[in-house]
Amino acid sequence: MRTLMKVSPSLRRWCARSAMAGLIAATFAAYSHPAPALAATDSAPAIQRSAAAAVKPPDAATVMYFIYQIDGKGETSYEVANGSIATYWFGHAFESEGQHYYTGFVWKTAQRYGKPGEDQVGPGTQVNIAESTFVLNDPASERPWKFLGMEPAIGEFGAYERAPDVDTRRKPVEYRTPAGKLLLAVPDTSFDNGINSDGYTLLVFDPQQLKPESDNNVWTYVGSILTGEDNSAACSDGEVMPCTSSAGELVFTAATGNDMPRVTVKPSGTTISGPNKTRQLGAADVTHYTFDAKTKRYVSQ
Repeated sequence: MRTLMKVSPSLRRWCARSAMAGLIAATFAAYSHPAPALAATDSAPAIQRSAAAAVKPPDAATVMYFIYQIDGKGETSYEVANGSIATYWFGHAFESEGQHYYTGFVWKTAQRYGKPGEDQVGPGTQVNIAESTFVLNDPASERPWKFLGMEPAIGEFGAYERAPDVDTRRKPVEYRTPAGKLLLAVPDTSFDNGINSDGYTLLVFDPQQLKPESDNNVWTYVGSILTGEDNSAACSDGEVMPCTSSAGELVFTAATGNDMPRVTVKPSGTTISGPNKTRQLGAADVTHYTFDAKTKRYVSQ
């Protein structure tokens, strides 16, 4: 099997991986056989979307095993090395260039070495994102999903040494770029100082990076966007501060001269406008984000 990403600068080509020895048969039998070498141009029998959607994707334990090679005994959060804790976050099935994929994302805290200050966390203490990806081979097979590869680090996000929670009330949003990339917006939510914040985590899948000669990530974290806030837990029915609540619609539009789209947040609801005052959000509060190729992040204009 091949990893999707070069783990260190010295690894400049996709490397062959041996079959996973010592897998627990009951849990990993459907995924433990080596996947054939896959490139973006490989041909495969056409699979109907309805047939692909009916296939159960790899579970969280399987996703995590292929990243860390640790049998978590069914747990979705466990120590992986030197006090570092890995936690399953989100999984997504998608189609790209005629192939059906499933990617599971995991966040991981930093390792601990007993140094002063290592246990101190704050709003700037982020976590690492890792992923493992599977390709749908044959929906009718006993082993429909084949492990394609993994990337142990595609970016850092979150705060207070944890990832934002996935907001299951909202659905993920997909956007296909002219060059064939998939921009995936995962709805998230977090809570801090009595304020609940809603937004999206932005991730990009680039099928061109599946090619053996590529040195870049297949999946990349490209930023987080705030879309709304609710301070009901802090305002105490207006006695502490004005109570406000807002939400935002996410809109993608093609950007001239840039394969990555412009992202717009159209807000609605209320916000604090002054001491004991609120106002309605409107057109003047619309926020635009563009992709910065140097930092590989979305930044507000």
